[in-house]
Amino acid sequence: MRFRLLARLVALSCLVGALPAASAVADTAGGASVAPGGATTAPETTTTTTPAVSQTKTVTLTRSQAKSVQRRVGVQADGAIGAHTRAAISRYQSRKKLTRTGRPNLQTLRAMHLSFAAAIEKKLAAAQSKAKAPKTGAVPEPETTDTTALAAPAGAEPSAVALQAVEAARAQIGTPYESAGTKPGGFDCSGLTRWAFAQVGVDLPRTSFDQFEAGTSVARADIVAGDLVFFATDGEGASHVGIATSATTAISSTSHGVREHEIFDDYWGAAYVGARRVA
Repeated sequence: MRFRLLARLVALSCLVGALPAASAVADTAGGASVAPGGATTAPETTTTTTPAVSQTKTVTLTRSQAKSVQRRVGVQADGAIGAHTRAAISRYQSRKKLTRTGRPNLQTLRAMHLSFAAAIEKKLAAAQSKAKAPKTGAVPEPETTDTTALAAPAGAEPSAVALQAVEAARAQIGTPYESAGTKPGGFDCSGLTRWAFAQVGVDLPRTSFDQFEAGTSVARADIVAGDLVFFATDGEGASHVGIATSATTAISSTSHGVREHEIFDDYWGAAYVGARRVA
């Protein structure tokens, strides 16, 4: 009798000892775990963060968007972000105590309360996320550098490609000026420079304002043959462009046709706005 009673007590003790374990199984099945002492801990979650987009990096604008920026800074709204517009943007950024870059960026667009800033940021974030996404078997591409923000090295010699472009332009001396002309028989200023560099495999934008955004900046003292030189001959900004043939001379399509002239004489020197190296 005593033996049967003792056996029942032992079985009951084992059953009671098993109850916490069953409870723990039930809790775990619901997505949580039971910590010692009865506390429950939530399951770990993985958080995906969207990469931050630089607020001060230069952004590309459509012509319509560029005009909106120009209106905000009080310059002629022609849709071309040239030297005059960049100077006005720089003054605006200084006045608003923003990072002074002289170029349109998200920080500046937001300060101007331009509605398209959010869309640009969203597009940049998407492109940034896509670029960082791992690709099976893909070989990482080398990082590229925005050359528009750099300066050409001082004391550099003209490249062979640049000298060939100079000779292509020189062969057109005497060609008459033609508004919107882009080939032998008639050139406007940017049509000549674009054509000359196309002969040696360098693709330039169509207008002088856009060409002023190409390549790298060149200090006045460092101009060499083959550099593009820019002048404000028709209002503000880089409205005229030529190809330097030396540190002080250039070939351009003027109202008198394609000719070689000084860069820094009384007329051209007063209108000079800068130089760029594209080859």
